[in-house]
Amino acid sequence: MKKTFITILVMVGILTASTLYAANLFGIVSDKAGKAVETRVTLKDDKGAVVGAPVTTDKKGKYAFQDIKPGSYVVVVGAKDEYKIFVGPGETRRDFGLR
Repeated sequence: MKKTFITILVMVGILTASTLYAANLFGIVSDKAGKAVETRVTLKDDKGAVVGAPVTTDKKGKYAFQDIKPGSYVVVVGAKDEYKIFVGPGETRRDFGLR
């Protein structure tokens, strides 16, 4: 009985910890007129290293990064637009308008 209880407690702890430290970043990229843009979106950590694979927005301008660590990032949209953001635990939405 004790072993079962300890096993359940450990599993709940692991699931809770992974939920607390997992984050998803998503949003929409648009141009100056507010029209959706198909472009490349790259995520970099605070040291400038690329996090995961860059993504390409869909026809509606939507992009998403899943299962990243909460923290500070630089989002590079297209060839030159960079935005410093903070991603919290859970889901974070950031929409970007190209300059």
